[in-house]
Amino acid sequence: MSFLQTVLAHLGKVSADPSLRLDERLLEKVDGQVSEQLSESDRDALIHQLAELVPKLQQDASPATRLIEILIRSSSYTFSRVQDIRPPVDFQAGLLAPSFSINLVTLSLLEKAALKKSDAGIVAGQPDIVSSLVRSWLSTPDTAVAQKAHHVLLGLLTATDEGQTAETRVHQNHYEPFYQSLMWRRIFKDKDIYALLFSLCDLATAGQQGQLNRREKTIAQARLLDWLVRVDCEPVRTSQIPEVEMKHGVKDGGILDFAATDMVDREDVLMHMTLIDFFAELIKPDHSMVQSQHSSSSSQSSQSSQSLDFLINRGLHSRSLSYFLEAGRQSGLDATYLYGRSANYLSVYSSCYPTHFLAASPSIADATVRRVSDVLGAMSPGRWAQGQAPIHDLHVLASLPRLVHLPRAGVASPIFDIPVVPASPDAFKVLATIFNGPRPENRMHSHRTEDELISEARAARAIYFLYLSQRRTFWNSVIKAAETVALKEVALAAIGLIDSIINAHWEPLPRSNSQSTAFFPTESELADKCNSAKLLPPSGILAILAQPALGAVLPYLIRPGQTFSNLVGGGRGDVESAAYVVAAAKYDTIIRLRDKMKEIQQDTGEFGDAIATVNKRLALGVMGGNSEIGGRIQSLEL
Repeated sequence: MSFLQTVLAHLGKVSADPSLRLDERLLEKVDGQVSEQLSESDRDALIHQLAELVPKLQQDASPATRLIEILIRSSSYTFSRVQDIRPPVDFQAGLLAPSFSINLVTLSLLEKAALKKSDAGIVAGQPDIVSSLVRSWLSTPDTAVAQKAHHVLLGLLTATDEGQTAETRVHQNHYEPFYQSLMWRRIFKDKDIYALLFSLCDLATAGQQGQLNRREKTIAQARLLDWLVRVDCEPVRTSQIPEVEMKHGVKDGGILDFAATDMVDREDVLMHMTLIDFFAELIKPDHSMVQSQHSSSSSQSSQSSQSLDFLINRGLHSRSLSYFLEAGRQSGLDATYLYGRSANYLSVYSSCYPTHFLAASPSIADATVRRVSDVLGAMSPGRWAQGQAPIHDLHVLASLPRLVHLPRAGVASPIFDIPVVPASPDAFKVLATIFNGPRPENRMHSHRTEDELISEARAARAIYFLYLSQRRTFWNSVIKAAETVALKEVALAAIGLIDSIINAHWEPLPRSNSQSTAFFPTESELADKCNSAKLLPPSGILAILAQPALGAVLPYLIRPGQTFSNLVGGGRGDVESAAYVVAAAKYDTIIRLRDKMKEIQQDTGEFGDAIATVNKRLALGVMGGNSEIGGRIQSLEL
């Protein structure tokens, strides 16, 4: 008897007497020995046998369902083959079964329909299956089942014709809105299914017959919010079935209005936190999975978007910002738990919509600067030294348009309140982010104009030199922190700050007042503000190769990596490991320094001797050298 025949015979015995135990070891061998070598006919025979067995089992079905999952994993196993299974798969029963393993394998079978638009249409033509899918997704107590159902539902909504993209649909002149597919219409135009999205999440019906309790409904609400971010488009934002929407408190709008304004009880602080996180996700560019997959262009800009306009028009934007900007007016729980969420929303808003933040919301911009200035101004050196940095405020600061940090009448940027002594990794990371400028890899996917990105690059350079002019020992302090290898996070952040200047994405300022804007000084004005007798270096690498950076940064980078020969109290292994990690980060920075100098050399022929010196250091490896050049630390003082 072949191995396959042995497996089929065992399954047949259990099917005849469901009280018999499944031989888990035997079934596990199918994965390790047979699955990939099975002929398609044998694969089908085994799947059909399992499909017949699972509904009869009087034991944990996991061994059988796990084997089905393995057998259908191949991309060649299509939905048409799922439809050929005998007895036919009862999707409705499988999705609502009390066994999570049966739920999961049913979802895996249904997921095959998401690979082809016509197959998704077949599922859409069976409202009982779609209704059961929605109910399973929102009401199951099992996280794995809910995540799988969420994924399957998204797949069915985004299914396309084989080989077709947004661009090919446009070029072939038969592009139609993706939300007119059968699956979209089933969910948003079928009264019973559309109503299910509302009723399972509406707290007004909590505990009623056939309804979830309050705790279960808050879980369903979180799942709905996560889904709405990914399917955000016209049917989500607009009224679809007014009768259903009005029953759940929505007078003029669709399910997005229900979820954003009526669904969540804001007295429930955890759900309120989830709601603000939802708003932050909603205003991110390309947040919608269906929009990005089915559209060849985006209406997003740095000025506004449909999502931002939606939140502003309903007062949700200002409310979400208020927990940060007006923190002193909030109650105890709100002040404690919503401050960070509000700060994150503000960070997303200011970084994704800098033009709107600066022009359309000047009061918000000024209030933000004042709030962060107050927090940083109240920080004592001891708190910075003890790692008690105000991380939410620093996150906001790093996300603001860099133009905010340039000198303006009556407004001082809080960036100048960030210290380099005492050394704080959080402070170094914020400075590195701001000084580095807009990253070039983000430009292709950015919704900001080239002029806006150039302005950011100009501002980054000006801010660096203005900050440097106020801290004459800046680079000596950064190098001291970078050499404190026992404090690994501090050292790595300091090296990251060095690296951010070497790889800075800067642009020069206008050379005359006629070219300047209200925000920018000219090159000569910047030099005057920084007490420099000559124009300042135009790029980050040239700034590193000029004083005061030159005398501190290059000697540090060329020195061998540090290590420890003796530590009181042991712990050598951990510290040696930390020393290597720091040395490796330093080594990577040396490589980037060398590469940047080579770029300049190709244009000007300069820095040949410096490049040769750096190459000698690189040839020594990560740790580089030995005790003869002072690379080994004999003692540690904290």
